[in-house]
Amino acid sequence: MIMGIADGDDFQLVSTFCFKFPSASPGQVAPSGHIHSQTIVAADGHKFLVVNYSDVTQGLSCEQLVKRAKVIEPLVEKTREVVAYDLTLNVEPSMDGQHIAAVIARCGQKINAEYIVEFTNPATMFDQQFACAEQGILQNYIWMSLLCLVLAPTFFSALRTLHRRQAHNDVSALFFTAAAFFGVRVWLFTVHLIVYSHNGMGLGMLLFVAQFLDFLSTTMAMVVLVALVHGVYVVRPCIPVGSAERTALMRVTGCFGSTFLLSTLFCGFKVDGPISPFGVLRGPAAMPYLLSRTITGVFCLNQGFTLAQAAEAADKKPFILRFAFLAAAWLLIMPFIMLFSSEDSWHREAVIMDLTTAVTFSILLWDFWPSRFGALFNCIKPTERMHPYSEFT
Repeated sequence: MIMGIADGDDFQLVSTFCFKFPSASPGQVAPSGHIHSQTIVAADGHKFLVVNYSDVTQGLSCEQLVKRAKVIEPLVEKTREVVAYDLTLNVEPSMDGQHIAAVIARCGQKINAEYIVEFTNPATMFDQQFACAEQGILQNYIWMSLLCLVLAPTFFSALRTLHRRQAHNDVSALFFTAAAFFGVRVWLFTVHLIVYSHNGMGLGMLLFVAQFLDFLSTTMAMVVLVALVHGVYVVRPCIPVGSAERTALMRVTGCFGSTFLLSTLFCGFKVDGPISPFGVLRGPAAMPYLLSRTITGVFCLNQGFTLAQAAEAADKKPFILRFAFLAAAWLLIMPFIMLFSSEDSWHREAVIMDLTTAVTFSILLWDFWPSRFGALFNCIKPTERMHPYSEFT
């Protein structure tokens, strides 16, 4: 369901949808889909059009769209009164898999209309409100939520044990916070999908919060991996202030965070876009982030190889190389999938990317487990709280 105000040019794209029809048994009549439009107009000449989405993307004029329209419904007769128009169109199974668009047009004159448009498939609650590319996303994220629920006690147990032993450091604190944000984001997005399956809109604020949590979780996880491939607390207590290495690190992480934030804000305020659990949509707005994510992945891999060859990291070489490969794989998989896939498989791609993140957190948890934590992080800088007399040593 989409609602809004059409005001300005002589036509406006209201929304797009791709219908999916279940296969009918021989001898049975296949059910129809529906387009339900409620429109308020205050002038004559408005039309409700159903056209191929490709015609809109080609930049055709209003007159050309009217000529090519599959359906043309006048919204009001010639009158000066404000008129509310309620329209329900049946969509035949022959439209299965076709990407169509709803357009309000008033060729040669500016449009002025308020609208609510809803597309519904002839299917169960799991698929009724979802377009072709989104079919199955609800079921997949229900399973994803259950996976997070199963993993949560393990992460909490490790967190509690490290806290009780007072063994936490900056990197481990960021790691467990990022993992918690990831789990909460998956649950919130699943709730949004459940509501969306009933009303076709979901909970917009809940979706924005979920996407912002994804920004926080992903950025924190990136900082953790960057710190690990630089050997922070693993082979050295910190990266020297003012060094070229620290400058390069700050530039890469700053570029990653800023481009991801802009992509998340654009995605969050886009009203009629694909259902995305991430703050990323296909298009120009996401390209800077995908590029910076790719650069960060290559940067982590190169830094891991460089540090692994250093004499100071000889004992921790297997750890450093594993973190380097893990960081590169996790950071590069999203740009790779977004580049070499299409919107038709989005319901699978979104879950694959989230499963990759869950696997990444689980692999890191193996090294952050309390029984192995001390062997990995044995180069901690003394703190005033833990070592109040360190200045005398």
